[in-house]
Amino acid sequence: MAASTSSSSPASSAPTAAPGKTPLMGGCLSCRLLSGMGLLGAGGYVFWTARRPMKLGYAPGPGTIFQMVVGISIACWGLVILVDPVGKNHPIDAKK
Repeated sequence: MAASTSSSSPASSAPTAAPGKTPLMGGCLSCRLLSGMGLLGAGGYVFWTARRPMKLGYAPGPGTIFQMVVGISIACWGLVILVDPVGKNHPIDAKK
């Protein structure tokens, strides 16, 4: 018996993206919000923990600066997950 191709198949309910690219986390909005906000919070915590000695008047050393850079990087990673830029760019020919 041949399988029928109907429009209500589970594969057709997934969000569409550019060819060769898949959306982050399968297009699950709640997954993106939870992980993106968690990474933003973790990055903020790492950054502000590194800044605490600077507010007390201590000069920043290389370790403190590296910790701040890592905190900013984690927060940027969370922002990328929230925005989900995969598949948002469309070629110019597609607009015709």
